[in-house]
Amino acid sequence: MLASNFVWHYTVGTRLSAISDSGRLIPTRSPHAGASLGVLWFSRQQRWEPSTARSAWMRHQAARAAFPLADGLYRFGLPASDSRLIPWPNVTRVADIDIPEAMAMVSAGLRRGATPTDWLGALSAIPMSGLRFQRWNGEAWQDADLQEAAQNVRAPGKPVPAPARASAHAHPAQRRNA
Repeated sequence: MLASNFVWHYTVGTRLSAISDSGRLIPTRSPHAGASLGVLWFSRQQRWEPSTARSAWMRHQAARAAFPLADGLYRFGLPASDSRLIPWPNVTRVADIDIPEAMAMVSAGLRRGATPTDWLGALSAIPMSGLRFQRWNGEAWQDADLQEAAQNVRAPGKPVPAPARASAHAHPAQRRNA
C-alpha cells in the first residue's frame, strides 16, 4: 500500500521503548483537557505534522537542529480508511474535549504551521500489527523495524536532520507542552 494511503502518528525516539514494550499505540489525555477521553492522534500530512514539534523546537534554530538529532523521528501509519479514525472537529465532540481546549489546540497548531482539518483521532489502542512503522533517514521516510529502532535509541548512532516542512507534522497541538 502506498504511503499516501496512510495517516500518520508522528513521534520521537525517546518514546519507542515504551511503545515497543506495550505492543500498541495508546490514546492519551492532554494534561489540560479536564474530563476528556484519551485520543490517539494521526495526521494526513505525508511529510511531517508541524503541530508535533515542541514550541522551542520551532522557535529556536539551535533547538530545531538538536531536538531531532538527539531522539530520531518516527511515524506509525494506519490505513486512512480505518473505521476507528474520527476526523477533526468531530473527534473533539466524541472525545468530550472542551471548546476552549479545542480552540487552544487549533491556535497552537496554526502557529506551528499545521492544518487542523488534517487531524484525525482514534479513541482506542491500536496494536502494532495494524500499523506501518517508518523512520526518517535524513532525506526520506523509510520502513523500519520497531524493536531495532527502540534498541538503537537506547544506544544512539548517527543523528539525522529533521524533515523540512513540505507545505505549511503528529500532530495535534494538544501535546503543546510535551
